[in-house]
Amino acid sequence: MRRSLNPDTDRVPMPWIQWFACALVFGSLACVAGPSEPLDAGPAEVPDAGPVDLSFEVPRVVLHEAFSGSNCGPCLEADANLQAVLEQRPDRYTLIHYQVGSDPYMSHESVARRFYYLPENAQSYGIPYLHVDGVNGMHPNEVNNDQGYLLENLDQFLQQPSFLRLESRHTVTDQTVAIQVGLEAGADDDSETLVLHVAILEGVTVNNVGSNGQTEFHHVMKKMLPNAEGRALPPLITGDRIGRSYNYTFQGDYNSETSRQNMVNHATEHTVEEFDDLEVLVWVQDSATKQVHQSAWSILE
Repeated sequence: MRRSLNPDTDRVPMPWIQWFACALVFGSLACVAGPSEPLDAGPAEVPDAGPVDLSFEVPRVVLHEAFSGSNCGPCLEADANLQAVLEQRPDRYTLIHYQVGSDPYMSHESVARRFYYLPENAQSYGIPYLHVDGVNGMHPNEVNNDQGYLLENLDQFLQQPSFLRLESRHTVTDQTVAIQVGLEAGADDDSETLVLHVAILEGVTVNNVGSNGQTEFHHVMKKMLPNAEGRALPPLITGDRIGRSYNYTFQGDYNSETSRQNMVNHATEHTVEEFDDLEVLVWVQDSATKQVHQSAWSILE
């Protein structure tokens, strides 16, 4: 079950795709690829053009982390309203649903992400809840004096500059997902707490229907790589280009009996309904400030 794609907005090639393709061939570190010179061309004089400015700013793709559940009454309204807002900016957002509460698809990783945004000693959490680019947390129905999350909120978040180009590509073979991620820094970031998060999502799920009236669920998190803590990145210097590769195989068979008391055991089973509906979402976040600097996703066509 795949959502339809707009080829003019959902898959826009980036100008640095050439070096990214090089990263896919030669491993985890990206390399620069350029036009070939004739073998007998001999030495050529290179004019001194002075220092090259490698800085840039790119449009922000705003990450929405929605914490929801199929047995949560207010989650029906929250999810419908959020989708209505996001559809008005189809190329400027990413979305991940962490099923928690008592949803059959809740997992230890989805619960970990909910507690990630709570005080250190928190013992419980509420849903629905929404975090936008990490630092903007809200009840999606009660914000704006109970008007809910609005397009003007999204447009405001879109004004925040981003200095990261980020792209993900993936393939699915049987139950294995192969992922390549490339990023390029357009500004210095001396933070020692940058993290690359990678999540495998399922585009549409229906087997986790509960009591709240929802009949399908979108962009549902199935696995985070390597886990909910992500993978550390070094401080970034303007012009840095970094590639990362991941391979993950879902183990065993589909378990139709997962629950809050029996969460999925990734070592022996999975909850993927359709493997050809798997998506990949990536984002760069500062684990100290919770600020998300950029996000991107890839969807199989």
